[in-house]
Amino acid sequence: MPKITSITPNGQWQEFYKLDIRFDNGDFGTAFAKSQTPSYKVGDEVEYTKNEKGTIKIQRGDKPAWTPSAPKANDDRSASIIRQVALKSAVEMSAAYVAQGATIAPEKIFELAEKFNAWMSGTNGSTHQEHFATRVEESSPF
Repeated sequence: MPKITSITPNGQWQEFYKLDIRFDNGDFGTAFAKSQTPSYKVGDEVEYTKNEKGTIKIQRGDKPAWTPSAPKANDDRSASIIRQVALKSAVEMSAAYVAQGATIAPEKIFELAEKFNAWMSGTNGSTHQEHFATRVEESSPF
């Protein structure tokens, strides 16, 4: 991995600090950082990419580059978000009915939220992908 041989401040662009960076392999370019003292320093071995404009994006050798990943099946945070969305949707749907003069008991809102949650989680026997796959394509306004 190439080592950083120099970091020279070169002004600002919007909220980012511009830093001219040189490497021991002879390459150089401009990096953008959120602070004047970035997480990398002279002497660090880093991996980097460089675009056609000469802008450098540095990935530290000890930190892997970020890559998108699918949520984990047992991700408690994702399940919590799904529950929140299901409850909010049930409340909004119930409010629309109440605005039209209907009377809805609070426990019915929770039952509806549980149905929404099961559908979004795929625990009701079909997933939302399966549900929409069975719809007729001509009926879609998009």
